[in-house]
Amino acid sequence: MSQPPPPYGAYQQESDRSNKLLGYLLGGLLIGPLLAVACPFLGLSIGSGISGATNDYSDTPLAIGVVAGLVAPLLIPVPLLFGRRTRPWGVGILLGAALTMIVLGGLCVGFIYLLTQSHA
Repeated sequence: MSQPPPPYGAYQQESDRSNKLLGYLLGGLLIGPLLAVACPFLGLSIGSGISGATNDYSDTPLAIGVVAGLVAPLLIPVPLLFGRRTRPWGVGILLGAALTMIVLGGLCVGFIYLLTQSHA
């Protein structure tokens, strides 16, 4: 004989739990790092395209594109933090992007330090 289905509340709790787990894992391990890597390159390409399109060759659009590309991965998940069902996704994306930016920033500092050392 088959068992009766669980009450609606139990199913909803299971669905919410899986949504939280999926949001934290996919947001933190996939979407956040992808945003942290892709947005600066996108900002750099848009800024250099605008900077090269004008005849005065000003570096201001390039600088604005780079800064916007660095800030965008931290601002994109903020609207997801306000909804109750999307909050795990926003937290996961924000944590993944922040940790990726910290690790890559440390890696860049290490490379800069190694390049400035003279080998006498």
